[in-house]
Amino acid sequence: MNLQEQLKTLSDQISSAGRALEAIAQRLTPEQHSNAPDLGPLSAYLGLGASISEDRLLSMILKSAMYVVSGGGAGLTLLDPSSHKLVFRAAIGDGADGIIGYEVPLQGSQHGLAFATGEVQASTPLNKDIEDQVNTHFRNVLVAPLLVDDGPIGTISAVNKQNGEHFTVADIDAYRHFADLAALVVRQRQREAGLYQLLQAPQQTSTELPILSFTEQDRQIAQIMRSVVTLSSQQPDLLPLCQQLISLVAKRQL
Repeated sequence: MNLQEQLKTLSDQISSAGRALEAIAQRLTPEQHSNAPDLGPLSAYLGLGASISEDRLLSMILKSAMYVVSGGGAGLTLLDPSSHKLVFRAAIGDGADGIIGYEVPLQGSQHGLAFATGEVQASTPLNKDIEDQVNTHFRNVLVAPLLVDDGPIGTISAVNKQNGEHFTVADIDAYRHFADLAALVVRQRQREAGLYQLLQAPQQTSTELPILSFTEQDRQIAQIMRSVVTLSSQQPDLLPLCQQLISLVAKRQL
């Protein structure tokens, strides 16, 4: 599958996910919609703005996931490679106040267990320190890993089942699907942020990309873009020749 086909497939997946979540949103009652907390911190962290549809899609994933499993709250963490901890980047409902930026250890937590095993975890929380941080009691927790290319990049969670003592098998299955959708969108935002950084700072000599989920093909494309940006600043007269060359190669691949 060439790059154009991959982009088309990804675009179709995101569009399909958006339609599916719109349908889920229509099932929510007006009271549930009105009581849903603001998801502004999620948009702020991910740097969303230019691509409003994806911002809205990711927000809907978190909100819809919480309501579908009847959770009292929901959250999203991403791995911080420097601290090797999962950091809360968005949260709504129970415990949301004060939890943004909280670091969850990979050892001794349901988040870490889901991250390490790649499986959804539904149980009582292992890490009790977080309750003191947010001044909220968590009776139970449901955590699904965000997987990209079979590797974990974070988690999506729900807490405090509202209509039962424990999260159910059906809840586990539903959260697995929501995690797949969230991982797809987060990866796209990470890739866009990384490429944007490359374009904004071509003078940097480091080739290490600040993106956990770049594939080898992604890295090759990014390096080509870095070279083109450098060329545009040093020898702009060669850009038309570069464009012609790329166009000729692309046409031969179609």
